[in-house]
Amino acid sequence: MVFKDYMIKDDRQFNQFLLGKMNLFDASRINSNSILSSLNELYRNDYEKQKYFLQDYYFNYLDSIKSNILMEYYLMQGDIEELETLMEIERERGSKDMQTWITIYQILLKNQKGELSGTDLIDEIFKVKNTNSESLIFSLIVHLYGIQETGLFEPFHKVLTVVAPMVELMDNEYLREAYKIRLMEMEATTYLYMNEIEQCRSKCLEVIKRSELQFYFPIVYANFFHILGQTYMFENFEVAKYWVEQSRNALLQLSGNRAMDRTQYTVNTLDFLHSFWGIDIHTEPTDEAERAHRLIVQGRVDEAVDILEGLKKKRGYLTSYQLFYYGLAMNDDSMLNVARDVFTSNSNYFYLQLLSTENLHKYKKKTN
Repeated sequence: MVFKDYMIKDDRQFNQFLLGKMNLFDASRINSNSILSSLNELYRNDYEKQKYFLQDYYFNYLDSIKSNILMEYYLMQGDIEELETLMEIERERGSKDMQTWITIYQILLKNQKGELSGTDLIDEIFKVKNTNSESLIFSLIVHLYGIQETGLFEPFHKVLTVVAPMVELMDNEYLREAYKIRLMEMEATTYLYMNEIEQCRSKCLEVIKRSELQFYFPIVYANFFHILGQTYMFENFEVAKYWVEQSRNALLQLSGNRAMDRTQYTVNTLDFLHSFWGIDIHTEPTDEAERAHRLIVQGRVDEAVDILEGLKKKRGYLTSYQLFYYGLAMNDDSMLNVARDVFTSNSNYFYLQLLSTENLHKYKKKTN
């Protein structure tokens, strides 16, 4: 699949390689792609062992693998701690080229932590002075995350048509595949929010069918199950549940806490799904907003209002979904209109369907 040309076939050979017996192997084939392929074939379900060998390889053969490839590998595996350790090592080494990559990954990490998004993200990535074509392409991908978050989907797709061919021409196979799946994840997400359901499903299935990707990019790959499940949110409870559970289960198989936030996101979606359909609603969601949602469909609106007012006091605002819940709990059409406006301004036309006459009628029947 991704990297067909790997050369180290077993544990013994890898240990020989790391002990410096590189003369046993064809030097022309020793590169980041072949190393990552070998590790994936040998230790497909053992990330800790993959990481152990990569760390030894990195410290012993610095010229054989670029640090930015390792940064992408660690981030794609959800290992933020290892990524930050590597960034600190490279910062101390002082390579100008690596400082550019460190800056880009710092921006991306802030985005993932919710500290930087939308136009602020775009402003920060524009400040980066790229030193080569690879960092330029990755900067453009991070720029696309910012455009996507603003809900400006027409400009997003225009920039995408420029960036995607650049990615296809990249020499490094691992980065090429990593950047391609990042672009496809963003594209599927935009199709979901645009309510372009068939295009969204097609994009998700295109990736899901390439099952070997789950071993190289497990967290992003699992998100395609999640996105696909959401496309059935208002259409079919069982199908939506099946796909979102596939995402959750795939993330739960990863070692450590590498996918904790993403896993919680899938759990929140499942809680939302159950509340929307009014099926198996006896449990209590861990997410505060979804707990309020559950209380509303149980008819316990006063408790829901207390939670939502607490969220507003703590954060200073309510999200589009929380405004919707608040409007339901208060039976306040003006608040529901505010929620409608926020969904619209965010270009979230898929979940705007919550405010359709049919869906509002369903909710009102549950709360009365």
